[in-house]
Amino acid sequence: MKKEKFSKAAIKYLSKLGIFLSAFSLSLGILYFFLPTNSTLYDLFGFALIISWFLNGALVYFTDIYLNKNFYMGKRINRLSYYYLALFITSILLMVFGIILSAFIISGPLLVLGNIMIITGFLISNLYGFHFCIVTFTNINNRGAWTFE
Repeated sequence: MKKEKFSKAAIKYLSKLGIFLSAFSLSLGILYFFLPTNSTLYDLFGFALIISWFLNGALVYFTDIYLNKNFYMGKRINRLSYYYLALFITSILLMVFGIILSAFIISGPLLVLGNIMIITGFLISNLYGFHFCIVTFTNINNRGAWTFE
């Protein structure tokens, strides 16, 4: 009984923290897009971004363990977690190839393409991670979707 309450509380806490960190890194990312200067605020942005990635990974792990995949909502959250992992890998590849492209091209349309790849990868990982955390948080009390009930 104690383990079940702990696991529910852990998933609820991870999803709340994931929502906050995803929203925080999205807002700082948008601020950085409009004001691209060096600041210690952007170091905080990078730290929050990496921590939100790790928290979303932990949330995927815990939802995989405690989801009832025979229930409709459990199947839906399980699919969302796998979609998040696939989109996370895609967004990391977009950012890496965008950085490589931007590092070797001085100007022109390929530089713009590299910057678009970086921004798109950032937005994909943060927006879908935000969505995944919200869906998990709103369905934590859904009876039948979790095995700790």
